[in-house]
Formats: sequence, structure tokens, C-alpha cells
Amino acid sequence: MLPNEKEVIDFIERSKHLVNFSMIAKKFDIKNTTVSDIVDSLEKKKLVFVEKIGGQKIVMVKEKWKEARLQ
Repeated sequence: MLPNEKEVIDFIERSKHLVNFSMIAKKFDIKNTTVSDIVDSLEKKKLVFVEKIGGQKIVMVKEKWKEARLQ
């Protein structure tokens, strides 16, 4: 069963570390392509921000991203 957007956002917010696509896929037992679809939808709604760092795509909730950039 696919996670809904709220479940994905909750997972990202509760994480004490930066979250990448693979971590989301593992948590919900789904493929990275499915994670990409969900995250794309969240990005369009301006709920999350994706930053490419090295070979990874890091996903952060908008408020959390702003806090991390200020530190």
C-alpha cells in the first residue's frame, strides 16, 4: 500500500537526519520511482524542497529547510 503525502511529510519531519529518496523508499517498502512521484507532487504543492547533494536527493519540509540553511 502506498503512503499518503501526510505520512511521507511526517516521516521527513520526525527524522533526526537528512532524508533521501532511498530512506523514504525503504521506510514505506516502495520503489525510488514511486518516491519520486510522491515527492514531485509535494514539491508542486510547495510543501517540500529537494536539494541534490553529491549523488543523493535530500528531501526537507520547507520550514525545516529554512532552519538548516540559517545554521
